[in-house]
This record gives sequence, C-alpha cells and structure tokens, in this order.
Amino acid sequence: MSRPAAADPSRTPAVAGAGADRLLACSPDRTLFVTNAPGGRVVCKLFVRGALADAEREVRLGRELASLGVARYREAHVDPVTNRPAVILDWHEGADLDLTVSHAGAIPGARAASLLAPVARTLAAMHALHTPNAPAGICHGDVKPANLLVTDSTSLVLDLEHTRAIATGNGLAEVTGTVGFAAPEARAGAPASAALDVYGLGATLRWLLTGGGLARLPQDDELLALVRQCTAADPTRRPAMADVATALAGLAHRLADDSDERILARLAAGERIEFVGATPRHAPLQRLALRQRRLLARFPELLTPPPAPPSTPAELLRALHHCQRVLRHFPCHRASLTWRRRLCDAARDLLGATASRVSELQRQELHDEAARWLDDAVRLARALLLLPGRQPIPGAPDPRSAGLLQRDPIAFLERLAAQLAEARAELASAVAAIDSAEQQLDLAAAESAIDAMAARYGGSSPTAARRRDQLHRLRFCLDRIASALPNVERLGRTWDRNALEPLVGFVAGCARAIDPAATETASPLGLRSLQVTLVNLAEEFPHLYVRSGPALEALAGALEHISELAAALVEQARGQLASVPVPVRPLQITLGRLDSFRILEALVDRPDRPRSELLDAIESLRLKFEQARAARDRLAEGAEEAIARGHWTTGLFDMERAVASLSGAGDDDGGESHRLENRLDEARRKKRELEDNVRRNVELGNRYGTLQDDPDSTFEARLETLDERRGCLRFLADNLPAERAQLYARDLREVEVFVALERAGIAEAEFDRRRDDLPARHRLAAETLERLESSLGTAEFAGEPPGRLVRVLEHWRTLQEQCATDLEREAGERRQQRRTRRRLLAAAALSLGVTLSAVGWAAGPWLYRNVFADARPPRSP
Repeated sequence: MSRPAAADPSRTPAVAGAGADRLLACSPDRTLFVTNAPGGRVVCKLFVRGALADAEREVRLGRELASLGVARYREAHVDPVTNRPAVILDWHEGADLDLTVSHAGAIPGARAASLLAPVARTLAAMHALHTPNAPAGICHGDVKPANLLVTDSTSLVLDLEHTRAIATGNGLAEVTGTVGFAAPEARAGAPASAALDVYGLGATLRWLLTGGGLARLPQDDELLALVRQCTAADPTRRPAMADVATALAGLAHRLADDSDERILARLAAGERIEFVGATPRHAPLQRLALRQRRLLARFPELLTPPPAPPSTPAELLRALHHCQRVLRHFPCHRASLTWRRRLCDAARDLLGATASRVSELQRQELHDEAARWLDDAVRLARALLLLPGRQPIPGAPDPRSAGLLQRDPIAFLERLAAQLAEARAELASAVAAIDSAEQQLDLAAAESAIDAMAARYGGSSPTAARRRDQLHRLRFCLDRIASALPNVERLGRTWDRNALEPLVGFVAGCARAIDPAATETASPLGLRSLQVTLVNLAEEFPHLYVRSGPALEALAGALEHISELAAALVEQARGQLASVPVPVRPLQITLGRLDSFRILEALVDRPDRPRSELLDAIESLRLKFEQARAARDRLAEGAEEAIARGHWTTGLFDMERAVASLSGAGDDDGGESHRLENRLDEARRKKRELEDNVRRNVELGNRYGTLQDDPDSTFEARLETLDERRGCLRFLADNLPAERAQLYARDLREVEVFVALERAGIAEAEFDRRRDDLPARHRLAAETLERLESSLGTAEFAGEPPGRLVRVLEHWRTLQEQCATDLEREAGERRQQRRTRRRLLAAAALSLGVTLSAVGWAAGPWLYRNVFADARPPRSP
C-alpha cells in the first residue's frame, strides 16, 4: 500500500477529477485516494463530513511540522467534483505499519525498534516545538500503525487531523484516538498531552511484536519493560518521548546481533529448531519450540493452507478464525500470512457482491436464506475490522463515488437487512391476503389475490405458483368435506349438538363455497374419511386451522365418544345377556344403535381397542344374545372400592360401565342407578379437582422458578405464588393415596422452606430500609425470628429441620442479638449523658450560690454604711 510522504512544499497542484485512479482508504467521514496532478501523483484526502476550516487547520499544522518527519501537506481546497473540502499531500511509495504486519506478521524486536525510533524522534520534536498557538508543544493524538508510513529510508507520521496543542491547564478536551491505541485518559476526554502519544507508540510497539495482537512470543526483557512503561495506566509514570526514542535506537542496535532474536524469528516462521542442552537463557524459546512440535505432531497439516478460499461468508469466517489460530502459534509463517490475505481479499469481494446475492435470493423468495447470508456477512465484516491490513471493499468505479459499502460496510449490510425485511413483510402481506380469503372459504377472492400477487411480481413469483396449486388442492378437499354434510347432520342427532357446532358450521361453509350441484349427486362421505380429509387439510393449509381445527377436534371427540359409547354398549349388552331373564328389548335397541354407528363410519381405533375388535364384538353380540348380566353388581362394588382406595381412573371407568349397565337393564333399578350416578358425579368432580390441583401445582412451581430467575421480580409476587402452591399441596397431601401423598408432603415441606425464606427476604429488605431506626430494626428482627421459629415448629418440619432454614434462623438470631446489644449500648450512653448533665447543673448551681454569697459579703459594708448615714440626725447650726 502507498501512503503520502514529504515533498517540496511549493508544489500545490489542483486535483483533476479525471485523474483519480486508486482508492486507498475510506470511512464515513473521510476518503483517501491517489490521483494525478500537474506535478505528479498526489494523495487527496476528501472530507465527506466537516468544513473547509478543518482541512485548512490540518494543512496549517502539516506545514508547521514539515521538517519534523511528517507527511508534507500541499494545500486545502474545495474539490470541484464533489464540492467537499479536501487536503492534498505529497505521494511517496511505501507501506504503513498496518499493511506491513498484514504481510510480515509479528515484527522482530530489532526491526520494530528501528521502525519506531524515527517516529519517536518526530513525536519528541513535536512535543518540544513551541509556537504561539502551542506554547507547550503539539500532541499528535492518534498514534497507531495505520498512521505510520514505512519508506525505504525512514518512518513518517501521517494524519494530523487529531493533532492538538498540548494543554497547559486541567480542562477537558475532545476525545481522540483509536480503540486499542488510545490511552485510558484519552477515552475519558483528558486534555492533550505528550503522554497520550507515548501510550500510542507503546501500544503500536506491542502490536508489532504480537503481529496484530495475536501471538504471545517471548521477547527481550528490556523491550518488554519499555512497552510496559509506555502503556502504564498512570500518565505520570510514562517516560518522555525523547527517552523513548533513545531507548528504541539502543534496542534496535543491540537486538540486531542478538542470537535469541534470530531463533525467535525462525520459530515464529514455523521452522523446526533443536536445542542442545537446557540453559536459563534459552528456556522460554525452548518451551516455545516444544509447544510448536507438539502442536504440529497433533495436527500435521496445520501449516498447509487449503487450495482456494471458501465461497460463503460463514465458511470464510470459519477459515479466518482457523487461520488466526494458526498465526497465534506461528505469527510469521509466510504461507499462513499469504492465506490470510487471500481470505481477506475473498471476503471483501464477497461483501462487495452481497447486494446482488441477496437480491437474487430475494427474487427467489428465499428470505430466510438471504437473512442468514446477511447475518454471516455482518459477522465477516466485523471480523475484517479486527485484522491488520484493512483495505476498502471493491466496487466504486471512482474513489470520489465511494458509497456506503466502502465507507461503512456494516451499516450497508444492515440497510440491506432492512430492505429484506420490507420485502419479506410485503410478501407476507400478499400471502396474508390469500390466507384471509381461504380462511373465509372464499375461493374466488383467494384466486383474485393470487392473480394480484403474480401481477405484482411480474408472473415470476414462486409463491404465487405454489399458492395456485394449493388452491386447486383446497377446492378438492372442500368438495369432499361438503359431501359429508348428510352424515354430519345425522351425527348431530346422536351426540351433543352444541359440541358439534364447529363441525356442522365448517362443513356447511364448505358446501356453500363450492358448486352445490356437485355435492347433491355425490355419495355421502363417511365420518372416518371426513376425519382423514380434515387432518390432511390441517397439514397442507395450517392457516385454515382456525376453522378446520375446532371442526376436527369436535369430530374427533364425537368419534372417540361414539367409539367409547359403542364399546360401552357392547359391554352393556354383554352384561344384559348375562341376566336372567335376558332383557330382549334393551338389547335390540343397543344393537340398532351400534348398527347406525357402523353405517356412519363413526367407529375409530382407540389406543387400547382397535376398530376391528369392536366390530367383531358387535357381531359376536348377535350370536350371544342369551348371555347373563350377573357381573353388574360386582362391577359397581369394585368401582366404589377402587375409588375408595384412590384409584380414580379405574374406579370411574368401572362405575361408568355399572351406571350404563343399570340404565339399560330395563328393570326397576332406578334407586340404585340414581345413587351410583350421584356417586359417579362426585367422583368425577373429585378427580377433576385433584387433576386441577396437580396441574396448578406444576404451573405454580414453574412460575416460581421463572420469578426466581427474573431479577425484576418482587418478594411479594414470589410469596403469593408460594402461598397458592402451598394450598394445592396441602389439598393433594390430604386427598391422595398414601404413596403419592408422601411425595406431595415432601414438596409441601420444600415450599414451606421457600415461604419462610421469602418472608425472611422481605424482612431483610425492610431491615435494610430502617437503617437509622434501631428500635424498629430490633422489633423487626424479633418478629422475624419468632415467625421462623414458629415455622420450624410446624408439622411439616417434624424431625430434622432444613439446613437452609436453620441458617436463616441463626442469621436473624444474630441480628436480634446485635440490635439488642446496640440498644443496650445506646441506653447506657443516654444514662451516662443524663448523669453528666445533672453533675454539670449541680456544679453550675453551686458556683452560682458561691458567687452570690461572695457578692453579698463584698457589698454588705457599703450597703450598711449608706443606710446608717441616712439615719444620722442633722447637726445643729
């Protein structure tokens, strides 16, 4: 890569738009490109954002620093093509340190010191330069590898845009610098100072030695100490830039002939080195060589790159990560560095073609695949930003016309994602219109919506073609469903009409949606075939499930009910055949109902009873018309006994059979039948109540777990959940058989623990809020301790109490004792204060009495003399 360099300051040519030929770099604010001028090739820095005053300021600073080893600035002007401010700099062949690390990997210590020594001298001269505008010197403000150009003879400093005068006070300044190279105080807005550049130079030196922050190679102790000093967190502990320049020059001279540096360079390049003997000096290098040999023995092909880069962003990202892991151990391996550059070039080309790829997928309506491609592309773009040697993404025919893809690839990809989301939403809206028409069973409106979609997308929409085929399939399904209307109406006379309303309404709607003449001549569809058709409809048209789903559930419930009813009738008939004499008429009625179920095709397979077995049982009833029904009473007794033992499912099933048997017996068993029906209803209610409490217990347990994981949940909400769950558990423990009741009793004990802990948590929060009210804290601790002790005394905690509750109890006992101690101490202090005040008052009273007495004794003679003088008789003349 080429960068600007110093040249004759008198050459300030204007830039011609037609001469621009190569884009160097661009960002959302700046564009840097090489162009031709009358005096030769120059570098143009175009200000996409900013004013001409910013460009003129940078040129003015560049001219002031022209003799100190910075790039030579020519002029600042308004670009005639873009009408934006621009800065013209001299052109010089070379490569910045960012690109140098991209090609060479980790830089050896001697070369890194020699590359940065001229930079340090330039920065030291800037810091020592005193001008009227900068009496304390000048700070570069953005020292980083990309701003340091390596030429054949020296290293130049680039980009004076962030250069500021070194502050003489403590005021805040604009936050400058680049993440990773800016000092900690710069990110906080510290004023410009020489220490900022020292930190940036130290971070750059560390970045060179590690090959872009990857490798952790053993380095010279003096070199590492210099890096640590320059990157110290405290600015006052960093050395002066002049001292850094002297140290770098000395290190460059000393390390140039250091054998350890040559061994380290060979190891970093992946060469195999055998150490003879173990010396303390070579121990770090020997350990490094041993780790590398072990790694290569485990992965023999580690240093052999693949033949070609991958073609998808996800695969490219994985390949980059793998290459970075290789370079972490071998940061100077030439083949791996070349492979990384090929991967970066392929990634930039792929990002440049992402828009066309996403557009192609969008035309094919593969929005999910396009979204995955964009997500992978964003991750790939973020990975490229972290790699050295960043280059602009190709695609701009003229550097001045660089678009958002070159300036901010991530923002460009995010914009593509937003456009993809809009296209997906537009397609979803068109599909929703078709779905809405099909949900209303309006085939004509659905066909119109499909035609509108095809017209909108030019007749090339895969979705429109697919939905047209689905519409034909829908018409066929609706035709079959409509033909089942007579059988559905007959089913309504057999089962609950209200429960069948969704099915009847849906089948009638299907009959209205198609040609009525077609259904009049068709043979009625059986109920089992109708169920299969509804299942297929739900699978092929999920959006119709809002209407077909309730119909299918109603039909399935009816068929299951009829199948169960048929089985119950079979069992009932068998029971009737066992009676003496056999009730003929009830049996005939039962067989007639079973025949009607079979004609309707209403008998279906059940998990415990296939349909064929039920049909065989019905046929066998015709041949066993003379069986007895003596098992009726035993069945009812067994049902009640099972319910009494807590076997609700078995007991309910047997009692239902017993009630059905009694109802169809035809004898005068009304009293017994009524008693069993009442018992059955009560058992069902009790079972439902138990099931509801079991389900509610699980729901409350899950809710409490969610509240525990939610940082915004409150003690009150969790305690309310625990109180409700405790009620469920107590009901289950009291009403279930002993085996299951023990399980719920154990859960109840755990809930009681959580209740106590939550209440203790509420008390703890209240305790913390009353920090300044010691009596209230003592009272709260005593009440909480009392509640915890009463909790331990409940039946749930009979025996060994839970350890968590005991620890909380000990905690509150300690808090109560501390509060009591504090209260006693405060009371003692108050008593001592009262005693002190009484002593002071007594002393004051005594002092006052003594004083008054003294005054009286002193004034007594004078008072008495005046009195006696007034009482003398007057002298005679």
